[in-house]
Amino acid sequence: MQSSTLTADLTIATVLDAWPQTIPLFIDHRMACVGCAMAPFDTLADVATIYGLCLDRFLNELKQLIQWEETR
Repeated sequence: MQSSTLTADLTIATVLDAWPQTIPLFIDHRMACVGCAMAPFDTLADVATIYGLCLDRFLNELKQLIQWEETR
């Protein structure tokens, strides 16, 4: 899956399944999303709000990480 398909309405579980290389970014932000029972239900937009992150900045971080991995 390409980073261009990453959108704010994707669930955390979908993101982690499609791009497992993003797991460290969630951990770096001290987010409990990895292994959370709500991961199949909460979207990226939801967790940005919950953790007080700027959604656009968080999406850009995820996209940059995914693109970097895709070009390796």
